[in-house]
Amino acid sequence: MNLISLDIEATDKGEMLELAIIGHKNRETVYHSYFKPEMSKSWPNSQAVHHITPEMVKAAPSLRQERKTIQNILHNADGIIGFAIDNDIKYLIENNINVDESLTVIDVKDWFWFYKGKGLDIKFDSVPRLAKCAELMGFEFSEETEAHSAANDTLMTIKLFDALVDIADTGLPLSETIKQFDGLFAEEKRLYAEEMAKGYLSLIKTSKGYLIKNNHSQPSSDAELSIAVESRFLAEHDIREKFSKRETAPDSAIYNLRKSDIEFFKNYKNIYDPEKEHFYRHYLKARKKSKRDLPFHL
Repeated sequence: MNLISLDIEATDKGEMLELAIIGHKNRETVYHSYFKPEMSKSWPNSQAVHHITPEMVKAAPSLRQERKTIQNILHNADGIIGFAIDNDIKYLIENNINVDESLTVIDVKDWFWFYKGKGLDIKFDSVPRLAKCAELMGFEFSEETEAHSAANDTLMTIKLFDALVDIADTGLPLSETIKQFDGLFAEEKRLYAEEMAKGYLSLIKTSKGYLIKNNHSQPSSDAELSIAVESRFLAEHDIREKFSKRETAPDSAIYNLRKSDIEFFKNYKNIYDPEKEHFYRHYLKARKKSKRDLPFHL
């Protein structure tokens, strides 16, 4: 199985500055280059992380010149390994480099969470950076001097992946181990999402009316009334829609509730709907972001 590991460093605007590709089997460099961006003249935010300066890429080729070489490497690979690999794939696609859907995609961040992070009580969506994961796996990898170089990050990603494959210890060929992991991880991710969807909706009484609070682990401590639900962001949407005519002012998120409204709240139930929960989680958070002065908590 021809697996390659890659890592990309980019400008603040997402133009690629560095790409490293290392073969999984022999850990030898398949490709490494810096690129001179066509649009960006400086990138202070990302430079503070990866330390690639405009001077360092002044004489480098453009990505346009290197695109065909990179595309051929991807075309001949069976799969790609990366850490938070979705970001790298996004950079490739945005820079007109095709990532074929037939490629096996291995995100070592997911492997780390499944085989190591869960045992350390690390939440699925709180996996630390590559350098910290390496440290937790017993590797020496300095955040200050080694991390955020594409070449160093790529090599460490391979080392982490191989160590996690050893932990999996399936006794199967690597291709079958990867398939087995994909199935196990998909189910674990589904269960995690279902668990995180559960929570409590609470009514908080104020001098101006009622507020609604959404909590995952326990009811709000200042609640007059709380209910447990299977899908809390869906519940919040449903309840806010039901109470919308009771708002004291447009977008105030303060409600003058009647006895029948309180009864509706007390008796509200729902079932977990992954698509609706995902949609309303992002919808309500976006609403909060656009109206930061709303007096309710998502």
